[in-house]
Formats: sequence, C-alpha cells, structure tokens
Amino acid sequence: MKSNTRKQVEAEIIRTMAEAQDAGLGDGIEAARRAFPGVPDVVLYECWTNLDTQRTEAWWQTIERTIDVEVIRSALQATGQTPT
Repeated sequence: MKSNTRKQVEAEIIRTMAEAQDAGLGDGIEAARRAFPGVPDVVLYECWTNLDTQRTEAWWQTIERTIDVEVIRSALQATGQTPT
C-alpha cells in the first residue's frame, strides 16, 4: 500500500514539474516547491530526474521510429532494383 501511495505522490509532483517546464517556467522544481511546500529536496530532485528520464526516453523513441521509417523506406525502394 505504501508503495502505491508514494508512486501517486511522485506522479503528482512530476505532473506539476512537467506543466511548469512545458509553460517555459524552468526545470519545474520551484513550481513543485510552491505547489507542495515541505517536500524534501531529495524527493523533488528524484522526481525531476524521473521526469527527465521519461522525456529522454520519449526523445529516443522518436529518433528510433524516424530511423526505422527511413530504413524501411530505403529497403522497400531497393526491392525493385536488381542486386549487384
């Protein structure tokens, strides 16, 4: 039960940070401090790290999909050619 509560609290802090970042208000830590006074810095930085990791993973997935599309497109175009 504790683990689920902790994850829910972290998710809310991360959501607040993400909204602040998306609005161009910095890294979101200050927004989370204002929204949730008293949260220890270590928790805020852990949430910030998790958000950064999520966004980095999303970026990599976009890059990988783009590369996959280009590789597939090239392969399909090459099928009409005679191998040399």
